[in-house]
Amino acid sequence: MPKININNRPSSFDIKRPLNKSIKMAMGLDLGTTTGYAYTFIDSENHAETDNIVMGQWDLSAGPYDSGAIRFLRLRQFLTMSSPDYLFFEDVRYTPEKPNKFLASAIISRAANVSELFGAFKATLCTWAEEHDIPCEGFGIGQIKKHATGKGNANKIDMINACNEKFNTDFDYDYESTGVDNIADAMFVLSLGISRYIEGM
Repeated sequence: MPKININNRPSSFDIKRPLNKSIKMAMGLDLGTTTGYAYTFIDSENHAETDNIVMGQWDLSAGPYDSGAIRFLRLRQFLTMSSPDYLFFEDVRYTPEKPNKFLASAIISRAANVSELFGAFKATLCTWAEEHDIPCEGFGIGQIKKHATGKGNANKIDMINACNEKFNTDFDYDYESTGVDNIADAMFVLSLGISRYIEGM
């Protein structure tokens, strides 16, 4: 089954923004090679349209003839095309189990690759936000999971179930091929951002 709601062309990512300039866009992101996104609009009294959230995925992968930097350029282009007023993201911190002499090299190798890529995505996102004077905040994985399910150690199926219940989505559990786990995470990043940041302004 193909990934759902995926876009690999920033130039075609057209968002119909309200004509009223006082209405702002808030966006939640689950950063990665396939980045989950969710956004909605907030009026001048900080009422969010939580029943009207747009969601999907950005394909930030590099092709065989691309430089690795194309991932980060494409992320900047998607951000520029969508032009959010508030940005929230899942702030991943890799904390592996205590390695033993048999697992140490494998754990360090895997952690280094993931950490480098995510760190570059995060730096790209935060730099873009700073350049455009956009509030940008990251939330820890446990914090997002607790907001979504009430427990900080929820698994992907728990998150998909919670998304279906809270946002009336109909995601199935074939997340490895469809990427719906990325979208579910982005939905709750946005929800947490709105509850923690927007409503408190």
